[in-house]
Formats: sequence, C-alpha cells, structure tokens
Amino acid sequence: MLTARQGDVGFIARRIPRGAKKISLRPFALGEKTGHAHCISIADEAKAQMFEMDGRTFLRVSKDGEISIHHEDHDPQGKISLLPAGWEGEVVIAREYDEEQDFHRVTD
Repeated sequence: MLTARQGDVGFIARRIPRGAKKISLRPFALGEKTGHAHCISIADEAKAQMFEMDGRTFLRVSKDGEISIHHEDHDPQGKISLLPAGWEGEVVIAREYDEEQDFHRVTD
C-alpha cells in the first residue's frame, strides 16, 4: 500500500525483508537534469535507517518521531511529505513507457 509519494518517488509500507543489508543514508533519487534530490531532511537523518536487498531500497523510521522528505521543487521546506514514527517500507522509483526505449526510470 502506497503510504506517500513525492514526484517520481513512492513509499510503500511493508516489512523490511530478513537479510536486507543496512547501508548509509543517501538520496532516494537524483534529478539527472536538474541536480535536485529526493532525500531525508538533514534534521531528521538520525531518525532513519536505510537498507538494501537485491537492488531494492528500504527505509525504517525510528519510533522517536516522523521524518520529512525534502525536494527543491515538490517540497522545499519538507513540510508536506512526511513519514510517521515507526514506519518501515520500500522506496520505489516510478517508471514510464516509451515505445522506442521500452520501460525506463523517470528522469527529471
């Protein structure tokens, strides 16, 4: 079930699979053309953990409070896109179809 969406980045509530490897926090998506990024607001980084498994990215929010997701165009102050305390799930990037390129990631 989609919990939140910010542009081409979706957050789907689900359990993080066993065996997922904890990784350093990084932007969820980078704008190849704009240089903008979908990322956890700096003030909230201590409340989040990121994991990876089989090329998929997962996120866990601590029970200490919600986190905000920042993006220069969609939510520059990080006040609209929020994930609640205790949330965990998968971060997915939208795909689009082009007859010449088949399915591919959305770029901004």
